Amino acid sequence: MGSLAAGGAAAMGTGAFTTASASRSVTVDVVNDEEGLIGLMAGDHQNIEINDDGELVIDLEGPGGEGVNINSQYTWGDPDDPASNYAFKIVNNDSQDYDDLILEYELEDDSWVDNSTTYSNESFIKFHTLGSGDPDGYWADIRAPNNALGTPIPVSKNLPTSGPVDFESGQEVYVVVEVNTTGSLATTDDDLTGSLTIKAEGPGGN
Repeated sequence: MGSLAAGGAAAMGTGAFTTASASRSVTVDVVNDEEGLIGLMAGDHQNIEINDDGELVIDLEGPGGEGVNINSQYTWGDPDDPASNYAFKIVNNDSQDYDDLILEYELEDDSWVDNSTTYSNESFIKFHTLGSGDPDGYWADIRAPNNALGTPIPVSKNLPTSGPVDFESGQEVYVVVEVNTTGSLATTDDDLTGSLTIKAEGPGGN
């Protein structure tokens, strides 16, 4: 009993409290994709736009959902002049630089993909990324499916791949989208529908 009483007295002597409350102001505005800290802006193409919810939407099936033709190649944007003609662009509207810009693409249904072949034989979607600032020009490509490297789906890539380069405040990355169904294994059962994830990471977290 003596030991228990001593322990209780010591605990009370530390000034411990049961509850504490403090009110602080927190401001978090929700804006559309164009105005976000990492902005997503659609180019001048009718299949790529900011919808009524303020989100970037890429719908390459056509107005009736017909899809792209077999044995064909489609490109949204111009790799030779991406600043003037892009599918969409990624803009660092934040006041800080980021260590990494990462694009990831996951096919909604990859059951049609033949993982025993190289990707040159199959239908694919490719995101060409080209940056402004330092360095400008080519940053990286992300392509799905990407079985040539034996990588699982989703496909993820840091931009650029040429070396450690920050995604600087105010910098823009232009994205040109290509869909190609000319491969020898391409069929009308192929489905390139998927989800594109864009991440900006660091410094000090995501």
